Amino acid sequence: MASYKVGDKVIILDYNGKPQVPQVVAEIEDICDDGRVRLHLPDGGGCYEYTERFEKIDEETYRKYLAAVHMREQELPMDLKMDIRKVVANHPRLRRDILRYYELDKKYISIIHAYAGRISMYGRENIPEQFLWEFESAKEGIVITRSFFHELDPSIKEVTIPDNANAPIEIS
Repeated sequence: MASYKVGDKVIILDYNGKPQVPQVVAEIEDICDDGRVRLHLPDGGGCYEYTERFEKIDEETYRKYLAAVHMREQELPMDLKMDIRKVVANHPRLRRDILRYYELDKKYISIIHAYAGRISMYGRENIPEQFLWEFESAKEGIVITRSFFHELDPSIKEVTIPDNANAPIEIS
C-alpha cells in the first residue's frame, strides 16, 4: 500500500483495479486513520474513499486528465422555456407542426440528459448499441427542432452537439 499525503494527485480505479473510463482524477484533501482519505474532485465536490480505490499519479498526468475532463464537459440543451400558446397564436397555420415539434423537443431533451449521464458514468463502450443509436438520433433531432423554433422566434437559440460529446478521451 502506497503512502499518501495531503495534496497528492490520484486517479480513481474501477472494481478491476484499472482507471475508470472516462478518467476521474482528484486531489487528496484529508487523511483519516481508518484507511480512508477525503478527495477533492475537480467539480468542487468531495468524497471519502478507501486507499485501494485509487492510485497516485504525477502532476503532468493529472493536468492532462483534468484538461480532458474540461474538454469533455459540455452544456446540454435545456427545455424550451416558452409559452407554447403564444407561439401558436402568432403562427396559427403552423399549429400542428409547432405542437409536434414541441413534444419531440421535450422527448429529445429527456433522452439526451438520461443517456449523457449514463455514457459519462459507464463509458461509451459499455452502453448497448440500441441506446447509443437512440442517443445519436436524439442529438440529431434536437438540432432539427431547435432550428424550427429558431425560424419562428429568433430569441430561441439553435443548438449544436459535438460528435465527441461525452466520449472518453484517450491521453497518450
